[in-house]
Parts: sequence; structure tokens; C-alpha cells
Amino acid sequence: MNFFSLFFPIIIYGLLFGLNYALISIGFTLVFGVSKILNLSYGALYMTTAYMIYFFAVMNNLPLIISILISIVITILIGLAIFYTILKFTVNPMIFMVTMLLFALLLQYIYSYLFGGQVGLIIPSLFPNVSIGLFGVSINLSLLASSLISLLLIFLVSFWIYKTSIGRRIRATAEDPEVSELLGINTKQIIIIVLSISILLVSIASILLVPTQEVTPTMWVDPFVIAFAVSIIGGLGKFEWAIPAAFIVSFAEVISQYLIPYNVSDIVAFIIVILFIVVFPNGLGGARIES
Repeated sequence: MNFFSLFFPIIIYGLLFGLNYALISIGFTLVFGVSKILNLSYGALYMTTAYMIYFFAVMNNLPLIISILISIVITILIGLAIFYTILKFTVNPMIFMVTMLLFALLLQYIYSYLFGGQVGLIIPSLFPNVSIGLFGVSINLSLLASSLISLLLIFLVSFWIYKTSIGRRIRATAEDPEVSELLGINTKQIIIIVLSISILLVSIASILLVPTQEVTPTMWVDPFVIAFAVSIIGGLGKFEWAIPAAFIVSFAEVISQYLIPYNVSDIVAFIIVILFIVVFPNGLGGARIES
């Protein structure tokens, strides 16, 4: 294939996947910005929503919208329960994050046991499984719809962070929680709000993206890797840089799929993270390069 035949597929899929990656990642970045803790159970919450939808919509034949709403509520409650259960026993950031990762593994084994270790489970989609053509590129309607919804949600979250009073309190808490407390900001309440919003966002990402994949006990790894990579590349806690970082990851993966004869897209995110750690240790939104 020549350059011109690859140009539109790379641009279109890079943009579409980039928007989805941004939706997956912004909640992860927000939580670190406010709490200074990496939510290593993040991918497991993505998986939780998918399994809950399968349980309610497929196994119990509830209407899809009702199944989705129940699944989101359950996921948020599980995410908050994990966070605050660990917080009761330790405030050490390293122990906290390792324990959250252990909870992610625990959820993997719980779902594997409850659903018989089955792979290939499919959950229903909100959109029909059809494709449309754009500049000669065939695009699944689910991917296009999820990307447009992601764009809308990114805009709404950005507006919420930068244009509302609670957004100003969130930014103040992220900047200096001790000073924020002195100014009368309830930082614990802010953390609860941000954590809940982040779980809501990753749940929505699961609702939009999982129907084009399969529900498996290890499916939490990919969204976690994406969120982690985007957070590192953008700069830990730098919300405004998570979006361009998501496009860096998506375009790198898409280009590798088209130009490299072997499927190396799964390791591209790791390679980019390593390069950024070496060259830009503070990420795109960090200070200058360290010598």
C-alpha cells in the first residue's frame, strides 16, 4: 500500500481511537491530580461494568437501558468501596496503590469464578452493527458513535473543571490540598466527587466499547494500560494534557498496525511511555527536560 492509500485510514482511525482513549484516561488522570494516588483498580471497574451488563441484560433479560443504569451504580459503589476500604487501613501511597492493584486481580478471579471462566461473552450494543464509508474508509457505526459521545463528554468534563465553581475547588485541591482546607474547601468531599465522576467515565467507556469486543476476566488490562500510558505521557495529574497524550498513543498504535507486518500494537503504548520517561520525565504537561 502506498502513502496516499494509508493516509485517510490512519487519520480517521487515529482520531476515533484517540477520542475513546481520552475518555478512558481522563478519569484516571483526574483522580491522581486530586488525590495524588494512581487508581490501579481503574481497569477492573471497566470490566465490572461489562460483567454487570452481561448479568442483567443477557442472563436476566432486563432492558438494556435499565441494565446499563444499574451497572453504572454498582460499579461506582464498588469503586468507592475499594478506595475507602483501603484508606481505612493505610495512608501510605505505595501500599495504597499496590493494594488497589490486588483488588483488581481479586475482581478478575471473582468474575472468572462467578461466570465459569468463560471467554467470548458478548454484551448488547446501543448501536446497530453496521458500517459506513468515509473517504473510502469503512467505519463501524459503534466506533463512530462512541467517538462522538467521547468528544461530547470530554467537552462537558472540561467545561465542568474550568468553568464552574466546583471545578475551581477541584483545581485548588489538586494544586494544594492543605491551603484549600484553610480556605474552607472540603477536600474529602472533592475527592469523593472526582472519584465518582472518574468511575462514571470509565463505566461509560465500557458501555460504548465493550460490545465491539468480548467480555473476559482479563479484559481490564488493556484500558488500564491505556489510561496509565496516557497519564504518564501527558504528565501525572495534568488533565489538559491527557487528551493530546491519548492521540499520541492512538496514532502510534494505528500507524504500527498499518506499517509493521507483525501485530505490535499491544506493546506500542509501553514503548512510548519508556521513551517519554527517558526524554520527557515530567510528561507533556511537566516542567522542562531533566538533564
